[in-house]
Amino acid sequence: MGKLKLHTAIFIATASFLLYCCNQSKPVEHGNDAKDGSSVLNVDPKKIDTFIAGEMERQGIPGASVAVVYAGKIIYKNCFGLANVEYSIPVKRESPFKIASLTKPFTAIAIMQLMERGKISLDEKITTYLDGLPAEWSSITIGQLLHHTSGLADYFKAPDWSWKNSWRIDLNHDEFIQMCSRSPMVYPPGTKMKYCNTGYYLLGMVIEKASGLSYEEYLSEHIFRPIRMSHSQLDKGQSIIYNRVSGYTLYDKALKNAEFTSDTWAYSEGGIITTAEDLAKLDSSFYTNALLKKASLEQLWLPSKLTDGSDGIIGDNGAGKSNHYGAGWFISDYKGHRLILAGGNKPGYTCTFFRFPDNQVSVIILSNLSSSDLYPVAGKIAEMYLEHTRADTTGPARP
Repeated sequence: MGKLKLHTAIFIATASFLLYCCNQSKPVEHGNDAKDGSSVLNVDPKKIDTFIAGEMERQGIPGASVAVVYAGKIIYKNCFGLANVEYSIPVKRESPFKIASLTKPFTAIAIMQLMERGKISLDEKITTYLDGLPAEWSSITIGQLLHHTSGLADYFKAPDWSWKNSWRIDLNHDEFIQMCSRSPMVYPPGTKMKYCNTGYYLLGMVIEKASGLSYEEYLSEHIFRPIRMSHSQLDKGQSIIYNRVSGYTLYDKALKNAEFTSDTWAYSEGGIITTAEDLAKLDSSFYTNALLKKASLEQLWLPSKLTDGSDGIIGDNGAGKSNHYGAGWFISDYKGHRLILAGGNKPGYTCTFFRFPDNQVSVIILSNLSSSDLYPVAGKIAEMYLEHTRADTTGPARP
């Protein structure tokens, strides 16, 4: 997801609320086990606490959870503010946030796992696994869905889609495909790159067909459990999920409960609910073969190719350099540092996951406010650590 326009209104927090946020921002852990006593441990965690609390005040963010990972070790993690404003419930380390499109890296990992096991090939047509698709989709490959080069229109572009009403409608897979089939192809498969939620929804269906498990079961058995992501699952509105974080939106400078969104839309393109600490465990897994072999991991972060052999381009980094896309992750540049990133935005929630593989530094931020401006926040936190590291592509860091 992530198609909502950025709200420019700023929530004017009361002094008592801000004091509460600051009181809640005492670190739950500041790690001391980074590789070979690196000077990244010299970064004052209180400086990060103060910076984040200030950004929350400026943007009106009710609650947040933050983690920093160095060389696979968590060296900073903290929770701030409120998970539920109406009941004054603080964010805790086990409080899961909806992460919207940050789900896509998990879907990509699942696809790569199935490829390793010989269950699928990225060059296979999606019709090998899925029936009842429109005829014009028949030449699309699994790899093209994975790399956003399928040519499919995003489901937000479907003639029947309504920003006002569609969020509330439950659709099964057949109904979803029927709705999306009314949109013409945007370009011939493989010839261009364009971000597409529809493609990652279809990948979830491929995962189910190839594995014999539901998407939810697959995540649990093959990703969450192996790396002990114990506070992660596919979100379901009717399920009891302890410590679940409530989502909020700003309207005319006033904080409101976010609008309801059906879980059926999110699914494998945006349906996971998790914590910053669990996402840090995902980052740590990239330094091992816990989920994927090294060669498969590297494919996640290599620029995807178009049919003419060129790298696909998907926007820019705001400083004149092109962004690329691997599998579930954007490939970018931040002030001269190679950056691998993913994030999500849906009504009530925003998140950002920055990875600087050459420096072995990652920054994870989850918030419970629509369209929070987290990119510069993650960047500033990263800078505090990057200045204590040197780029080293010979060590255990993955590309």
